[in-house]
Amino acid sequence: MTLPSHAEIVVIGGGIIGCSTAYHLARDHKADVVLLEQGKLTSGSTWHAAGLVGQLRSSASITRVLKYSVELYKG
Repeated sequence: MTLPSHAEIVVIGGGIIGCSTAYHLARDHKADVVLLEQGKLTSGSTWHAAGLVGQLRSSASITRVLKYSVELYKG
């Protein structure tokens, strides 16, 4: 794969946070986004924490973010 010579936004790290950040920036802001990952996507620490997304937290705002994340994953 060839890297582009220009990008408005570069996200470094293809874990769940990096992938989500790149996805939302490209979708919501129609930005020219490049995601850089040294290995395979979500193969680092994200892989080790797979399946540990609980939706209930002490903060209502964090609970909303987690609920949104689960719904986004489900499609």
